[in-house]
Amino acid sequence: MSRLLNNSAEVSPPLDRWNSLAARGVQVDFPFFLAPMVGLSHVALRATARSYTPRGAQNLLFTEMLSSRRLPTERMGDRPETATEPTEINLVPQLLGNEERFIAASMRKLEVMRPAAVDINMGCPVSQALKHNWGVALMGDPTYAEEVVRTTVRLSRWPVSVKLRTGLNDDLEYLLDFCRMLEEAGAAWITLHPRTAGQQRRGAANWDYIGRAREALTIPVVGNGDVQTAQDALSLVRRTGCDGVMIGRAAVARPWVFWQIGEALGLPAPLGREDEQAPADGYAEGREFHRAFERFVDVAEPRFLERDARKRVNFFLHWGARWLDFGHELWRRASSAPDMTETRSRVEAFFTKPQRMTARTVLRG
Repeated sequence: MSRLLNNSAEVSPPLDRWNSLAARGVQVDFPFFLAPMVGLSHVALRATARSYTPRGAQNLLFTEMLSSRRLPTERMGDRPETATEPTEINLVPQLLGNEERFIAASMRKLEVMRPAAVDINMGCPVSQALKHNWGVALMGDPTYAEEVVRTTVRLSRWPVSVKLRTGLNDDLEYLLDFCRMLEEAGAAWITLHPRTAGQQRRGAANWDYIGRAREALTIPVVGNGDVQTAQDALSLVRRTGCDGVMIGRAAVARPWVFWQIGEALGLPAPLGREDEQAPADGYAEGREFHRAFERFVDVAEPRFLERDARKRVNFFLHWGARWLDFGHELWRRASSAPDMTETRSRVEAFFTKPQRMTARTVLRG
């Protein structure tokens, strides 16, 4: 796989920095990742995304962020946030926290997930995270952030990565110094979403900052932000030289984006789709969204309690429908269904007519 990827006519991420992590259990030869997203990056979405990964490829799949204060007191797998499948590999739980006693207890709890690595959230900009000095708030105090990373690295059996934003302010030199500190503190790689905390998802992600961070470090740098299509992902690699690309809500709408990227790089189709090509136009993507929905529900329905399954299915449709021409109607019908059987029926009826998916949409809320 590595040879195929490096010899592709398309520009693909370099693998040398990932190869240096192989001895530590991080096996990556297809560095395009599903992002950790609250309410979304659970076992059903991960399974759906995995079904579209090129056959034989190895990437990483992230959980949604897990609170280090809540994790120690719960039974793993009871909530959708901590549910896994026995066949899941290369799983990276994302941890939200800053206190040693909670981080230590969380590490013990994460054993059951058999993680490949653990990710520290330094990017969440919501008020609750800021109030507790979690998430992107840590970027306002480099000394404290360094302590959190060093503590987590010391307590973890697995490599530790960090997902971060530009910071509380748009200051490139501060960002680069912060990234160097993360590497010196033991971070195995970083994922950079180059927006400030105040931007949320507004404005444009400054991809140039990803390239500058990559030049400043020797560990892998994964780029994140404003990637809605396969070509966006490949453009990010071309423009920045980054070691990987993380895709968020666009991968909820089109989880087959990993198939599209692989196809562009000359990689095999996903298992079970060997004689097919990835969806290449809006109507083909509309048809594939229906298929992805069925895959998603097939995992969610038996794995979660009814109320949890409905909540996750509706959230999947809430985001995915934003790329469909008449997605608001799909969302209206599905969200008012009284049970999962009726949800399936209403979605099936919606897709009896051809539906078109747009390449991009606005993601502000």
